[in-house]
Amino acid sequence: MNDIKKIILVLILFFSYEISNAQYVDIMPYGGYQFAAHVDVWYQNTTGKLRVKPAGNYGLGIDVVLPYSDISITASFTNAQTYLTFQENFQAEEKLFDARQQYWMFGVNKEIDMEKIRPFGGLILGWTTINPDDPDHPEYNNVSKFTMGLQGGLKLFISDRIGFFARARLLLPVQWSGGGIWFGTGGSGVSLSTGTSIVSGDVGGGLIISVGSK
Repeated sequence: MNDIKKIILVLILFFSYEISNAQYVDIMPYGGYQFAAHVDVWYQNTTGKLRVKPAGNYGLGIDVVLPYSDISITASFTNAQTYLTFQENFQAEEKLFDARQQYWMFGVNKEIDMEKIRPFGGLILGWTTINPDDPDHPEYNNVSKFTMGLQGGLKLFISDRIGFFARARLLLPVQWSGGGIWFGTGGSGVSLSTGTSIVSGDVGGGLIISVGSK
């Protein structure tokens, strides 16, 4: 967690500097839909699939558009209320626990300026946090994994200050392979040893509020 706190501090300082030098900033509240994802795991002496179930999500994004360019520095937070299941090979699916899955993503976009329409796409990096939400097991702790991804979409402005956007993202939490995912304390919990990386993604859109000179 100390490493994550250091990363957060560096990113806050970087964004503060970029905002102070930005041409304008797009503030974007949004909602969307997160697709299901699964990963092969070893759990309770057997193999099977850990599934993160699909869910609606919501969040907030900020695009810092740099002066005299079509490059924007982007940051976003996304929250989804979902649940995790385990399915042993050829057996019924078993629910493990409810969870909040959160993405904290930062990156760079290329925007194509077509006056009121701005297609965009870029690379994003950050981390994913799964927060167990199980009243029967309050000892379950959070798990965070480094995440990378791609995103693309379209901004449509109806004025200089107000617009709408639609976006799709491919999200790849990594470092799941070759190790374990542990929800709990030293005494009890859910231990899942993974064999592959997990692939996820979402689609969504929302409002754009532009601040600054265009």
